[in-house]
Amino acid sequence: MEKIKFPQGKSVNTFYDKEADVLYVSFGEPRASETLDSGEELLIRFDPETGEITGFTILNFSEFGQEIEELIASRAAA
Repeated sequence: MEKIKFPQGKSVNTFYDKEADVLYVSFGEPRASETLDSGEELLIRFDPETGEITGFTILNFSEFGQEIEELIASRAAA
């Protein structure tokens, strides 16, 4: 397999499942993918033949969003 590649020129589709608190992001049309679990509540989907990232999933997204807001606020205060 080649190195992992970021998609170029593909549409970005998102879906937030509020009940499960999961954000799904896909690049282009859905296709067969393998999943890499980063261990940090982030799942990265990729095409094993091309190495292109097909999307990602963020578990417990509301907590992740809160961390981003805190980071932005701390940098703005600095």
